Amino acid sequence: MGEATVPCHPRILALAGSPRRHGNTEILLDEAMATAPATATDKIVLADLEIRGCRACDACRHGPCPLGDDMQALYPKLETAEVLLVASPVFFLGLSSQLKAVIDRCQLFWNKKQQAPAAAPARPLRRGAFIAVGATRGDRLFLGCRQTMRIWFDTLDVEYREELLVRGVDARGAIRRHADILQQARELGQTVIRSR
Repeated sequence: MGEATVPCHPRILALAGSPRRHGNTEILLDEAMATAPATATDKIVLADLEIRGCRACDACRHGPCPLGDDMQALYPKLETAEVLLVASPVFFLGLSSQLKAVIDRCQLFWNKKQQAPAAAPARPLRRGAFIAVGATRGDRLFLGCRQTMRIWFDTLDVEYREELLVRGVDARGAIRRHADILQQARELGQTVIRSR
């Protein structure tokens, strides 16, 4: 009798960055996660957390961040996830304040990378995807948030593999009327979760 193989699923961290629950970005994030096994997925709604802004105190140059809030529980999840899915609405060409607070508090990871010995082995790249929804249709709508996400992913040793950038959708739940975009979100999730 042959040995049974247990499927090995990557640890997936999904960050819902909208202050509005069950809005367009969270709907798309859920679609991206739809084919992933629930046991391998950790969805975090940032609006439910208490995360203070970075104080630029520089304590994380030499040790842990001293701010005692929900970011302390998020740090290990960001460090160990094999797949990172992030969704945010666009505000003034940037990310939501909930997501931006998380990113700013990741100065801790940037400092760790700067202090790593030159001979230290490089950490294997993990996989990441970004979903963003904006109400307007301007050509530069996603310019700022895409650049921020790419730099943040690089800091976390996450490869920016996939993105879904949606223009011209504003009203709560309006994305449900766009079957093509929902399908694109599902395909994004399948691609980034199953690829190596």
